[in-house]
Amino acid sequence: MPETVLGDSHIQVLGALGAAGFARAEDLYEFGLDLLVRHLGVDRAMVASVTARGLESLWCAEGGARPLPHDPNLNFCAQVVREPAAALVIEDAAADPAWADHPACRTLGIRAYLGAALRFSGKPMGVLSVQSRTARSWQPSDVALVNVVAALFGKAMEVEALKVELAQAKEVLDLTAAVMEDHALENPRTGLPSRRYLEVWCKSHLLLARRRREVITLVTWIQPAKSDRAQTLARLAGSLRGVDLMVDLGRDRFLLVLPRTLRAGAETVLERFRRILGPRPMGATLWNPLLNPDRQAATLQPAIRRAQSADPGGQGTGEVVWTLLEPSRENILGETDQW
Repeated sequence: MPETVLGDSHIQVLGALGAAGFARAEDLYEFGLDLLVRHLGVDRAMVASVTARGLESLWCAEGGARPLPHDPNLNFCAQVVREPAAALVIEDAAADPAWADHPACRTLGIRAYLGAALRFSGKPMGVLSVQSRTARSWQPSDVALVNVVAALFGKAMEVEALKVELAQAKEVLDLTAAVMEDHALENPRTGLPSRRYLEVWCKSHLLLARRRREVITLVTWIQPAKSDRAQTLARLAGSLRGVDLMVDLGRDRFLLVLPRTLRAGAETVLERFRRILGPRPMGATLWNPLLNPDRQAATLQPAIRRAQSADPGGQGTGEVVWTLLEPSRENILGETDQW
């Protein structure tokens, strides 16, 4: 949007936003939304986040004595996420056949709406919108103002997310360094990481996997202590990707951990893995950060038990037997997503 589209008053708003200075990003969003409400004379300014369940309101500023009903999933925001290339401009939803029956108008009472996508690494990850219970004519300068503030908010959110990821990456590196220095975290019989190593690994990696909503594949099997076991385990470890982990759980039970890997990708890895191991019975599952009990557990233990139950005792047919969590109202209830 060219700078000439912004009127003098709008430029003053952006100047106030830029000159305020904020110690926290949240203060920027709250100040900016309140500024939009007062400057544009709307009933609400809102930032909504895209989550696994739909849209979730993160910050909101209300104008007037009677707040609008509030439900971002019934709002026009979903349309902005579907078509993020341009701002969504609605001057009177009640008089527009395209929007008159939309829940935002019919249920929430929103007649005028102006929304722009918030972009995170180029993808729409949220919406900045201003809303009014009465019809109004949006000026090109209003659209330009919302677009500029949306770009500012999007960049601020991206910076905050990168800060979190850098802090978590540092924690992972610190834990990895500590693990490498502690030989007690290695099983002395096989030289593989032990259960204790896995506990330390979970403290850093599961937090990041939950935030990124990344699935982890787990595979377990029995490997009896025969004369060629050390050589076989060494070949198996050498066939894995850099992010994969093979753990000695004790009592001849072993665990393969494949981060950021869905079932289809895991089967590709396992095909190469089983060319070395042979047709040994294996149990497999997916650790899913969006479903209970995985979402609430601090370790991989519930998922490991699922994998082991798929082929208890290694007495199966020599195939990989999968046991997966099925989404239901009970095991997804109560999820909260963060930026």
